[in-house]
Amino acid sequence: MENTPSSMEGPAGFLGRATTPTYSASSGLSFRLFEYILLYKDGVMFQIEQATKLCSKIPLPGPWDPLDIPENSTFEDEYSIGGPQEQITVQEWSDRKSARAYETWIGIYTLKDCYPVQETITKNYSVILSTRFFDIQLGIKDPSVFTPPSTCQTAQLEKMSEDCPW
Repeated sequence: MENTPSSMEGPAGFLGRATTPTYSASSGLSFRLFEYILLYKDGVMFQIEQATKLCSKIPLPGPWDPLDIPENSTFEDEYSIGGPQEQITVQEWSDRKSARAYETWIGIYTLKDCYPVQETITKNYSVILSTRFFDIQLGIKDPSVFTPPSTCQTAQLEKMSEDCPW
């Protein structure tokens, strides 16, 4: 099966975790861990700070962006990743156009089933978001992962700072 650009209907939700490292001269490097629950059908995102369970409820910044190869993408390369007897063939796609000197999106997908491997978004020659995909499973085994914790019933209505308060 060959990879071709496609689209997909948005999901009910998306669950993600992010660690934000910060540095202060007095305490050195520290990390703040957030869990994010994005409910696209409701248009909201919950940001949950894992140490304190503080919760923010804010509007989603935009509609669902499917993890697919957009229709107007440029095929860049096909290669194998892994090692001997453990290789998988992937294809690399981008939004590069001949009139532009650089791309703002690069996506790497498996050749066989078009599973996402990595997605990189750049702006002004700098990487602003790099996502690697692993342990992909089809379907949702436990839909309760999209239920915000009880602390979100009294959520603040603005995003928490990702800087560590200490």
